[in-house]
Amino acid sequence: MSFLKNWVKESPAEGKPLPDRRISPESVPVDLGALAAAIVRVLGELDPAALDADVARAKLADRLRALDIEPLDPLELDSLATGLDRGAWERIGLLALAVERGGLVEPMQKRIFDGRVKTALKEGFVEAARATPLLTIELLRSGPLRVEELSRRFVLGLGASIAGESLEASKKALERLDYGRLMAEAERAKKAAAERARGT
Repeated sequence: MSFLKNWVKESPAEGKPLPDRRISPESVPVDLGALAAAIVRVLGELDPAALDADVARAKLADRLRALDIEPLDPLELDSLATGLDRGAWERIGLLALAVERGGLVEPMQKRIFDGRVKTALKEGFVEAARATPLLTIELLRSGPLRVEELSRRFVLGLGASIAGESLEASKKALERLDYGRLMAEAERAKKAAAERARGT
């Protein structure tokens, strides 16, 4: 009977997905310049009309298969991406293509995705795209600062780090670049100036 009890105790884990493994960000130092350059190359070749949700899903699945890693079930990916608009899917597709074109070297991709596909896709791709609604393809094409912002958000979301920087320095750099914050501050300053003008 005790044997059966012990066996039953160990069995419930069967069939349940194991939690994604954790990685130390410092163990995955990403070359920010190489990633940003890959994004710029893709932006130069890209027809945004071709980057819909289906294409983005396919690109992510292809990249994982190229690494001999099982892709996330499409329904599970869709549940992670609930509420994303067309622009967010364009950013996901852009990031997937940049990774494919050498924005992250293959051994680094293995460390990021192996055993933690759901976490990497959710935090690196989906949440980076969700958190940057103002970074349209057109805006990303307009200059390097917005590309750097998306690159930094992506790297930190993946659970990786930026080579040559501490995590604290990387987070501060991203905060300084945050276009949404800059636009909100500019709007507040504009309103304050308008109120001062009305008061004079």
